[in-house]
Amino acid sequence: MFNAFDPKGAPEPTGRDRADRVSEQQPLADREVPIGFAVTPAGVHEWLDGDAAESDIRRADSARHIEFWNRLNAEAVARRQIRTPAHVQAQIMAAIAPTKATMVEPWYRKSVAINPILALAAAAALVGFGAIMALAAR
Repeated sequence: MFNAFDPKGAPEPTGRDRADRVSEQQPLADREVPIGFAVTPAGVHEWLDGDAAESDIRRADSARHIEFWNRLNAEAVARRQIRTPAHVQAQIMAAIAPTKATMVEPWYRKSVAINPILALAAAAALVGFGAIMALAAR
């Protein structure tokens, strides 16, 4: 079966043509913007850990990292201050269905229903096991 996925309607190339075309293709990139391998300076790590002061590590190579972490910290502080308005919280609590508290009965107070056939099978198994043990003890 032939599925033409080419929007122009061109026929599918033969196996040999397809192999030539695949080898000529450039390697595909997974991302539009490649991820750079920027290494965070060790001084920035010390500053983030609280082992160094910002003024001690501020250099040309670490200024961009320090600025990023300061902006990130400012954004986190601002988001920690956000509170849900009272009317929204009231709507959420009203939407939660009230549940009726149920008392869990202990296992030793629960009623036990035994199937008569299963009780007979269990009794027969116990008698058989006892007979085997009696023969093995001789």
